[in-house]
Amino acid sequence: MPLNFTSQERQTLLNNLRVGRRNAIGAIRLARLVGFPTSSNQVRLRTLIKDCIEHDNDLIGAATGRPAGFYIIGTLAELETYLKSLEERTKSNNLRRSALISSWNTLNAIRTTQVPLIIT
Repeated sequence: MPLNFTSQERQTLLNNLRVGRRNAIGAIRLARLVGFPTSSNQVRLRTLIKDCIEHDNDLIGAATGRPAGFYIIGTLAELETYLKSLEERTKSNNLRRSALISSWNTLNAIRTTQVPLIIT
C-alpha cells in the first residue's frame, strides 16, 4: 500500500541530503531529521526516498560503505556507480527467485506458473 507524503516531508528530506557520495547521511539520522520513526529499518523514510526518485525525479543515491547512507547524486560517476549497485542487487534477487522456482517445481507435483525472469 503506497504511503502519501506531504510536500513539507519531501522538502525536509531534500534539505537534509547533501550532494555527493562522500556526504552520505545515515538512515537513522536522516529519519530523525525528517521526523520519521528510527526503529526497524526506517521503512517510512525509505518509502519517501523511493517516491521522490520515482515520482519527483530527485537524484537520490544510497551507499552501504563508508559513509553509509543517502545523498544527492552530483556526478555522472556517482550515478553510474549507484546504478551498477542496483543492477547487482537485482541480479542477486533474481538468482534467488529462480532457485526458489526450480526447487519448488522439483519438490512438488503442483508446479508454480511463475517462470524465471530474463535480466540482461
